[in-house]
Amino acid sequence: MSIRLPLFPLSIVSFPGEPVNLHIFEPRYKQLINECWAEQKTFGLPPFIDNRVMDYGTEMKILEISKRYPDGEMDIKTLGLRTFKLVNFHKTVPDKLYSIGEVVFHKDEENIDPNIQKELKIKMTKLFGHLGIKKELKDVQSFAIAHYIGLSLIEQYNLLTISSEQDRQVLILRHLEKIIPVIIRAQKIREQIKMNGHFKNFPKLDF
Repeated sequence: MSIRLPLFPLSIVSFPGEPVNLHIFEPRYKQLINECWAEQKTFGLPPFIDNRVMDYGTEMKILEISKRYPDGEMDIKTLGLRTFKLVNFHKTVPDKLYSIGEVVFHKDEENIDPNIQKELKIKMTKLFGHLGIKKELKDVQSFAIAHYIGLSLIEQYNLLTISSEQDRQVLILRHLEKIIPVIIRAQKIREQIKMNGHFKNFPKLDF
């Protein structure tokens, strides 16, 4: 069964469990946020990619309005709750400045393979090591790490559309297997450039 959600399309992908801070300045979204806050309602954040509102998005909860400005603009803190599929998009609605969507929520499959989890943690630790990032990996759940691995906007969106956690982790593993060698090669090139012009001490060759 579908439900109606106020829609706030943005050129980002928000994942379930992810905090997102937003500055609200457009009149239509001032109205949306004020109504959702007053009525304790959620809103939908579908990504806006290639000049269109995408079919999948994330239900968002407003945690707090951190600051209100004299002109009605706001700084807000939100949290992603669950993914949805947009079944009907109403661009204009009577008495509303913002759009409304009829959505069905995406049933998530929390199937986890311990071997994939272990390999993912190894690869993520390797990636952070090569990038010089000091971050403790407490959780390798796909949505928790998706914004730290260099996925493009459309790749992030594709991840959002997958209902199986195991399939999402496999997709991330494949991505890491592609980018880690590229990062290692870039580091070697950087070192070679640094050495250009230096006196080099080559080992003796026995031939």
